[in-house]
Amino acid sequence: MIKLSTILAGTAVAMFAQIAAAQAPMTQTQSAAVPANDPAYIDQSRLNYKEDPYVKARIARGQANAEYRAERQGARTEYKEEVGAARAERREAVKDANTTRASEIRNEPMK
Repeated sequence: MIKLSTILAGTAVAMFAQIAAAQAPMTQTQSAAVPANDPAYIDQSRLNYKEDPYVKARIARGQANAEYRAERQGARTEYKEEVGAARAERREAVKDANTTRASEIRNEPMK
């Protein structure tokens, strides 16, 4: 019985919300028109865009991040090249060791 009353209460609330929404007056949002060169809005306009300290800080931070990323990418490619060269050198050393060991085994007399 508890479940049924809970379901009925939920349904009643949903129906009431729909009826209340249907009877509410339709409102239209109004957009604020900002007059050109109004002193109250000058700081937010494009006229003063580059002089805003927050914008300057954001531009400086973006440039610093770009420099850091470029530097980091250069370091990563350099590291990958070094690792690749070390791997190639090791492969050559292993290949050399294998060929010398194989030739030693071939030239070894049978026991």
